[in-house]
Amino acid sequence: MDHPLENDLALLAGGEAGRIRRFLLDRHVRTCAVCRETVAEYRELRSELSEPGLPDLNWNFLAAEMRANIRLGLEAGACVRSTQVFRRWNPRLGIAFAGLTLLVGSGFFLRDVRPLRYLPTAAASEAATTVLRSTGSAVEIRTGARSLALLNHHGNAVNQTVSAQGDIGTRYIDSETGSVIINNVYLQY
Repeated sequence: MDHPLENDLALLAGGEAGRIRRFLLDRHVRTCAVCRETVAEYRELRSELSEPGLPDLNWNFLAAEMRANIRLGLEAGACVRSTQVFRRWNPRLGIAFAGLTLLVGSGFFLRDVRPLRYLPTAAASEAATTVLRSTGSAVEIRTGARSLALLNHHGNAVNQTVSAQGDIGTRYIDSETGSVIINNVYLQY
């Protein structure tokens, strides 16, 4: 059988338990001799403390004084902690701040600073669109009317590769020397 906690029995002996808790404790105490004896000891102790020879204590005054002392201690602790923060330098904070400053500074210097007036319009961009193309005998970059072609000197390209990133590569075997010739052209914006 589970016995109630000592605190609950002390509250029952002093008449300070709540209604439902008092009902449950009374029911248990009626059937349990050990708990009944404990409650009787608490009642006897309470009656001894309330005898006229002892000073009458104002518990509300004592509780208010204790709360005030606790608040005062918490405020003093907060004051001491705040002064200690300024005295102690944490190197990790300095490193984090330096890293953040480096990140913001490099972002400022590496940003795209072209003014908007130099950006091409839709009509100008259509006329100045750069095209990278490969034929059987050359690799060509064309922008508007201008073009640059890298011609295969002897014969057609044996292997051509084109990627979506803007590069074309050709490989062929030179018929005179028997060497493998590799041409790669990259387009960058």
